[in-house]
Amino acid sequence: MKIGVITSAYPDYEDDPHGIFVHRLMKEIAKKGHEVHVLAPYTGGETEYTLEGVHVERFHYFYPRRFEKLSGRAGMIDNVKEGFLVKIQVLTFLFFNVIHSILKLRKMDVVHVQWPIPNGLGAIFLKKIYGIPYINTIHGEEVHLSKRYHLLFALRWLVNNSSKTITNSTATRKFCLEAGLDGDKIDVIPFGVDTDFFRPLEVYKDENIFQILSVGYLIERKGFEYLIRAMPLVLEKHNQARLKIVGSGPLESKLKELIYELDLGDEVEIVKNVSDEELLMIYNSSDLFVLPSIVDSQGNTEGLGVVLLEAMACGLPVIGSDVGGIPDVINEKWTGFLVRPKNIQDLFNNITYLIENGDIKEKVADSGNKKVKVIFNWNSLSNQYLWVYREIVKNEVKV
Repeated sequence: MKIGVITSAYPDYEDDPHGIFVHRLMKEIAKKGHEVHVLAPYTGGETEYTLEGVHVERFHYFYPRRFEKLSGRAGMIDNVKEGFLVKIQVLTFLFFNVIHSILKLRKMDVVHVQWPIPNGLGAIFLKKIYGIPYINTIHGEEVHLSKRYHLLFALRWLVNNSSKTITNSTATRKFCLEAGLDGDKIDVIPFGVDTDFFRPLEVYKDENIFQILSVGYLIERKGFEYLIRAMPLVLEKHNQARLKIVGSGPLESKLKELIYELDLGDEVEIVKNVSDEELLMIYNSSDLFVLPSIVDSQGNTEGLGVVLLEAMACGLPVIGSDVGGIPDVINEKWTGFLVRPKNIQDLFNNITYLIENGDIKEKVADSGNKKVKVIFNWNSLSNQYLWVYREIVKNEVKV
């Protein structure tokens, strides 16, 4: 089967975290003998390359090219705030998305759109001109974006014209239904984790340190500020606690200033530019993983929390905020612990509880690891997507 993918986020190289969860799905599908062609906007690297069996083509969408900013790594939602020059690139992006979709994907059997706002327009033209069926994956941001900019009519149109729309969590599906999207067309298939790679390892751990870990892009909705603010309370009770945040992003300077203001320079560190192999070792050398996500000032929140899955696959107990798709991953007091977003006291209570109760910590970690292996492994999830592809190709005849 020839599968086309239209996405605004995709890795430039093997350890690039930008859209990595999309690549891991497509890599798994390619491993099963299918031909996968990804179309994505240019981000500064090569314009055409093959990444672990997946053929990737990048397109330019603005001239002079040095001013292309919309598809930068902060994500389109954040990049569009950078000024008028970036805002007008939305129109040129949509135009070139359609042109390149027609030129590059017209021989596909099926097209898979990631983030239908803004990537779905090309798939509409492929369906209308060539009869190629398409499916959407909605991650959550599109719904908030559509509400904010009065684009729900466009999102409904893209969903109604699709053969199927997939959401990454039950919470995202609920957002879609509340926005008036057609529930009969919307199913849930979460993103997953490579459990062959992310796995428990025997590594050295300093027994005099309790290492807390968090991973993610340094933006508002990740809620790192609140985890940092909880650390002085944790340290008052357990001075062996340390926090490591792995990630980069626009809030890096602000978070480092907060660490300095709270005099946490020896207890909290931010690490960036980490390869998958290094991240695997960091997971395994940690004692607890925390994802303190929030609903940000624009209404965006965590679609699922793939880093939670990675941590659980490595055998870590996890704490996550009760927002978005995180409750799909964490079953309270069984596979992890849920806290109220922005609640520093909740973070303190749950972190100290797990520091003080090693038996509970191990039990929760074991349950979480088993859940990830059964439900969130890429082999199983890719088979679910392949079933959807086959069904819609079988049921829709090309013109």
